[in-house]
Amino acid sequence: MRDLVFNAERAGVAVSTQQSPADAFLRSLETTPDFVLADPPRAGLGASVVKELTRLAPPRITIVACDPATLARDLAGLTAAGYEITGMTMIDLFPQTFHIETVVHLRR
Repeated sequence: MRDLVFNAERAGVAVSTQQSPADAFLRSLETTPDFVLADPPRAGLGASVVKELTRLAPPRITIVACDPATLARDLAGLTAAGYEITGMTMIDLFPQTFHIETVVHLRR
């Protein structure tokens, strides 16, 4: 978070930060965000975050995922709730390993 604040100040951009578990943060929101960018850990978003995202129903979600299995699980919940995958890009950030990052764009 320190790097975020440093870089934002350097760029002249105002940011506010909050450190909280994702599901608790989403549960505390009273208005729907226009866009959600999620970069979950290898365990994925998880059922509680998917539930909160479907409750809030932001029009656009982008997920940067490092595990195809947990991504597939999370996408199943989001697409069942009315989201459509509009784009998917796989990025090999770690050549000579099996690790692949996947960026998925969803629209409601």
